[in-house]
Amino acid sequence: MRLGLVGAGLLGLALSGCATDANLSPARSDTLEMQLAQGFQLVIETPEDGWLNADVVIDGSRLSEAGEQTSRHLSGTMQGVANSSAGAGGGAAVAGTVIGSMLLANLSQSAIERDARRAAKGQIDPVDQALSGHDWADYYHLAYSRELSKQGYAPSLAADISLRIVPRVRFSDSMQVLRLVTEARLTQGNKVLYAGRIESFAEPMQCEDCLSLWLAQDAAHLHAAANAGVDDSAALLASDWRTSRFSGIASQEQTLRYQLGTARHVERGRLLPLGNSRSVFLDLRGWLKSMPVSVDAR
Repeated sequence: MRLGLVGAGLLGLALSGCATDANLSPARSDTLEMQLAQGFQLVIETPEDGWLNADVVIDGSRLSEAGEQTSRHLSGTMQGVANSSAGAGGGAAVAGTVIGSMLLANLSQSAIERDARRAAKGQIDPVDQALSGHDWADYYHLAYSRELSKQGYAPSLAADISLRIVPRVRFSDSMQVLRLVTEARLTQGNKVLYAGRIESFAEPMQCEDCLSLWLAQDAAHLHAAANAGVDDSAALLASDWRTSRFSGIASQEQTLRYQLGTARHVERGRLLPLGNSRSVFLDLRGWLKSMPVSVDAR
């Protein structure tokens, strides 16, 4: 049996729900193919922020309101200082006011972000509970071993090279959109032979109660999406090893427009003509994104 899992109101700022390495840059050894011929051990690493998570959405109106309140506080307090202070003490009072206002602004923003992260966790808690008995590390080890072997790269327990994969399932857009984020590093001792990051998006769900739909029939939709994400990510990873197509810095960037669920996206990147049914592009960080919707490049 094929095991698997996964597998708008707010005007706001969407923050990634995953603690991915923002400094992860594509890298590839010149002798990668020769080194891969020796085989590699596959190691699945547990994500610091959990196997499942939801993107954090911060209400832009709350941030704007907090900023306006801080601005009014600063303006009013400084006006009071200007009317009452004299000499050297006035400068110290102004400095204290500015520092206090900055602290107030940071505290307000932190509280808003904390509430947003709590809401995101609340979204995903029922999924975590429903799949609490699922062995994620074992699932991903079997799934990636199977799909990489299909691509001609079978793991080997005797190899001294390690392929370390950190896989994450992430939901967004009121749980209509699911993606598998794969961070991969091929290492030999302390030397990095390859590094890359792939986001594979599932077909967006059309639903109002998306949580129930993902968990229906023993999470069948979740399982199918996860399996498809591993298939797609393994194929792209193997293609990168063979061609180094994705491991260079993005060039020939264009403005890319696409829609996933109810959200429209605009970003810069390089659309890759791979000739398959999915749109694949390299963003400005050199991270690879694969999705089932058309991407308009201009």
